[in-house]
Amino acid sequence: MNFFKDFRKRLAWFGILLVAIFLSQIPMQTLALLALSQIDPIWSTLIVALISILVIAIFLFGAHKSKLLVFKPKLLAINDVPRIVLSYLTIFVGNLVGGIWLQLIKQTTTSNQQVINNLISESSLISSFFLIVLIAPICEEIICRGIIPTKLFQGYEKFGYVIGWLIFLLAHRPSNLPSFLIYGWMSAVLTWTAYRTRRLEMSISVHMLLNSISFILLALFTIFMKNFGI
Repeated sequence: MNFFKDFRKRLAWFGILLVAIFLSQIPMQTLALLALSQIDPIWSTLIVALISILVIAIFLFGAHKSKLLVFKPKLLAINDVPRIVLSYLTIFVGNLVGGIWLQLIKQTTTSNQQVINNLISESSLISSFFLIVLIAPICEEIICRGIIPTKLFQGYEKFGYVIGWLIFLLAHRPSNLPSFLIYGWMSAVLTWTAYRTRRLEMSISVHMLLNSISFILLALFTIFMKNFGI
């Protein structure tokens, strides 16, 4: 199969990819603009939540229509739990090794993680929840493990998964070797999960679990910092 044979189709999916990337950034950029305008936190939270819900709905609807995601009464079965947990633990080990490496070079966290920490400390937990636990896993997986490998590189999926892995890595802005390890390894595990199962909901679930646990820990830390000065 010649890669350029379906040029128009690939070009159309490239356009869809660009639109998807743009849409995925809207909630975060909205939150940043609202912070600058010093709008009431309640209204800021409501606006970010509504925009996030709209973006998620567009992504899920598009993924369903293009058959990237097939919605069934049971998206996940009990047999999927061990794979999800194993993938999470594998990513956790990579994060642990990368974290130790960061400490050895006298750094406390990655630049991307610092942005997330600031986001949680400077905005409401509800806004942070939408951005970290919902928007990031759903949008990033549909883009990097869905559109890129199975649509844009249809017929060349293995190469497409590599490109998706790389774009996910670069999107998290690794600034040194430890952060490259952390996000490169995370992307590799998520990519392998989606590739082996051929089910995008699996990598979304792993990503969502990872971000949920991180969000809970960071939220608790932020609450203690604000209320007890710990």
